[in-house]
Amino acid sequence: MTIKGPLSGIRVLDLSQAHAGPFGTQMLGDMGAEIIKIESPGRGDLVRVLPPKIKGEGYYILALNRNKKSITLDLATDSGKNALFDLARISDVILNNFRAGTMEKLGIDYENVKKVNPKIIYCSITGFGPTGPYKDRISMDDVAQGLAGAISLCGESDGPPMRPGIPVADISAGMFAATGIITALYDREKKDEGCKIDINLLNSTMFLMSNHFQNYFLSGKVPGPQGYRHPILPFAGSFQTKDGYIMLGAVWPYITKIIGMKSLADDPRFNTSEKRIQNRDEIEGIIEDALRKEDTAHWLKLMGKEDLAVAPVNTLDKVIKNSQVIHNKIVINMEHPLCGSVRAIGNPICMGDRIQGEHEPSPTLGQHSREILKEILSYSDEQIEELAREASAHREVLAKRYRKI
Repeated sequence: MTIKGPLSGIRVLDLSQAHAGPFGTQMLGDMGAEIIKIESPGRGDLVRVLPPKIKGEGYYILALNRNKKSITLDLATDSGKNALFDLARISDVILNNFRAGTMEKLGIDYENVKKVNPKIIYCSITGFGPTGPYKDRISMDDVAQGLAGAISLCGESDGPPMRPGIPVADISAGMFAATGIITALYDREKKDEGCKIDINLLNSTMFLMSNHFQNYFLSGKVPGPQGYRHPILPFAGSFQTKDGYIMLGAVWPYITKIIGMKSLADDPRFNTSEKRIQNRDEIEGIIEDALRKEDTAHWLKLMGKEDLAVAPVNTLDKVIKNSQVIHNKIVINMEHPLCGSVRAIGNPICMGDRIQGEHEPSPTLGQHSREILKEILSYSDEQIEELAREASAHREVLAKRYRKI
């Protein structure tokens, strides 16, 4: 039994690849939508080649493409393009994350698709937007984060800019795309027409930084790297222990009792919020010196008794063994046709019994091509063979062109 949920009955054509688009469509698939992943013959999604792999299946594909069906179509051929339009006629959503102008060149842009399905919801994710001075530029997550200012906030004050450990621009664009699509589906129920949605990595990243921009708009001060401590609140951030690091939240004045230095609470250097901020390097140094004398488990136990906001800085192997993570059942298991049992991180949205069924693992390249063409489009064997012939001929042309280069 596949996933059944609030979006069951909605068909999404996913022309995206890499991270942003597949992340968004996987969210929709987790809610019950039927996701048809359209990939180029031979190569498929460009991240299929990225290691590590299991039985030839790359980790990116396994992470971002569950609850989808894969069909290979060469959209540069007449037969491939016609098949796409045939699918568009009976679908609700199309999503792509090609560079601005690519879909227009292929003739499968919103205006053309709308002619065969006026109710289609057409979502495009680009790096910087479909218009403007940067519309023709290639973008990736790190590039968008750099332009948006996110990279300038990472790292230490005396060090170089540092990229975050997660692809902030891609993930946020994918989530906003899913949000926009669901909103458009709701709006379509009232207006009985589709619409065009534009999402870009630059805007998505800047939206996540609203608090930093608001600070700048009010103060006129450009924020720098945030380091490993909170930029405003003393004691909020990572502190070293004897065997690792812990993250502290708002712990004053309770921390003084825990480290056996209650007199710090009344110390004239630290007895007001203003003084603690003014002298934060000194007081945080005192606290960290104390914390380094015992291991993380010792401090977690003491701080837990005081009901403080605290957590260890876990590596991923420790995260999946955490009792709350296990209780939340966020790690899911699926049976892949090639890889066998695979684990993944599930969708964090819980809706009681509104979402039921078993997750389907990410598809192999073209795994459902014949099924989709035969059962959804009712194509004949001759039509399917013609698709394969045109795609193969086009690949040979491209191969000769690349050999000359």
